[in-house]
Amino acid sequence: MTWRRLPVRARITAAFAAVMTVLLTGIGFAVYRSTAGALLDELDSGLRFRAAVILTPSAGGAVERVDPALQERAEAFDQLVTRTGRVLRSSPGLPRTSILRAGELARVDAPRFFERHVRGVADTARLLAVPVPGSGSREVLVVGASMSDRTDQLGHLLIVLGIGSPLAVALACAAAWAVAGLALRPVERMRRQAAAITASDLERRLELPVVRDELYRLAATLNDLLGRLAHARDADRRFLERASHELRTPLALLKTELDLALGRPRPAGELRAAIGSAAEEVDRLHRLADDLLVLARTSEGRLPVRREPTRLDAIVEPAVASFQRRAAAHGGPLTAEVEHTVANLDPLRVRQALDDLIDNALRHTPPGTAVHVSGTVVDGIARLEVVDDGPGFTLDGRRTGLGLEIAAAIAASHGGRLDVQPAAGGGARVVLTFAAETPMRQRAAVPSV
Repeated sequence: MTWRRLPVRARITAAFAAVMTVLLTGIGFAVYRSTAGALLDELDSGLRFRAAVILTPSAGGAVERVDPALQERAEAFDQLVTRTGRVLRSSPGLPRTSILRAGELARVDAPRFFERHVRGVADTARLLAVPVPGSGSREVLVVGASMSDRTDQLGHLLIVLGIGSPLAVALACAAAWAVAGLALRPVERMRRQAAAITASDLERRLELPVVRDELYRLAATLNDLLGRLAHARDADRRFLERASHELRTPLALLKTELDLALGRPRPAGELRAAIGSAAEEVDRLHRLADDLLVLARTSEGRLPVRREPTRLDAIVEPAVASFQRRAAAHGGPLTAEVEHTVANLDPLRVRQALDDLIDNALRHTPPGTAVHVSGTVVDGIARLEVVDDGPGFTLDGRRTGLGLEIAAAIAASHGGRLDVQPAAGGGARVVLTFAAETPMRQRAAVPSV
């Protein structure tokens, strides 16, 4: 949780510091081991060379005589001993006893290295024991050197690594902080541009980077998001405009009927007619309220549906019957022809869609227009058609109210669609299709209503 609360720039710097620390520690360890090994190899090479020089036959004997002016005291030494540990010859300053124990001398059958503390020699001594040729393996030459110079060099190396590594990590952190700031600068620019966009200014877009990298894709995604928000805002605005327009007409008619009924004393017949007309407008308002509720529940143009085996004629016949009085007042016939077919549909939703189509046909056609409703099921697809012989759909968008949008959403929720087509001989044909999942079919024609 603490790591997640850090700013992105700080997290990048901390991660870079951790990586650099591990990397420099590994490099330092490798350099230290390599240097230590190289210094030890150099020391061993010197001991081998000195042993070879001493064992070379010379008039001076087997023990090397070191010039004090060329070598520090106790830096290099040698000792000639028997395998029993008796000292034959020894460099000045060494103890009179054998440097190596008798058991170690007995096992020297080839050149062998040892490390030990020798009295009179600074720091640990590196020893090389070599059997003396020509002595019947009874004598052993031991040459040695102090490891103080190697220890001093390794100590200096540790100081350099101990001081240089933290400085290198600090410089790397500063560079990482600066580089992270430069990398995040386009993000900050996009943030400022996004902050300047308001709900009333969704047409603005973020500036896209030149390079098509992750920041480019981020800006493009945000621009797509702004486009979808603008589209949703425009859709909501159009929805409110259509809803206001749809509600204004029945409310105005309802108020007119009530004003006329209350304006002066009227016969009972006229009052009943006014009340009946007002009741029709109330029914229309009720349908509009249902439509608005349906649209509010849509998700990506779809509604939840509850399918159940439903007779298609049980949906069409009641719907047509409920509009007969209104069709009579409209002056045109309202007929239906539907199959006796059982299909898996949501009867309430399908009835609502059909009511909206019939209402749309009666409301947007001139008096005397004939309206015909048909229903069939073919290959598992239920099909409802509402056909009228009116003027049809015009290019200015007439007859595109909430009813068609509701019907389209219900059809899409059933895996179908809504199509608007010109009718043969003029007029309009609105077709609803549903993926009906038909369990059975009983084809029979129903007389016109």
